[in-house]
Amino acid sequence: MSWVDVGALAELRFQPGAPVKLDGHWIALFRQGDELLAIDNNCPHASAPLCDGTVLGGKVICFLHCWEFDLRTGACDVGAQWNLRTYPVRIDGDRVLVDWPGPPLPAPKHR
Repeated sequence: MSWVDVGALAELRFQPGAPVKLDGHWIALFRQGDELLAIDNNCPHASAPLCDGTVLGGKVICFLHCWEFDLRTGACDVGAQWNLRTYPVRIDGDRVLVDWPGPPLPAPKHR
């Protein structure tokens, strides 16, 4: 595992999600009770930032077109082809660490 420090918990701005940039890729952290969950931040439909969406029932709802993504699995209600990556999160003292595998590979170009 490659744990990356993304900041102090007290300094992250949850509105409702906290955006964090790693290797040029945005992820969003969300509070669920005493737990933190991390998911890709951009909605795959129109790239709206999910950190600005609505959290309801363990899902984040994109504010642009109301697509829903499960915060634990990344599953999209519209179809599996739109699922997002999720990332393990842990807290070490006051620091938030994300298990970062690196940015996703670019999608292959169709000819």
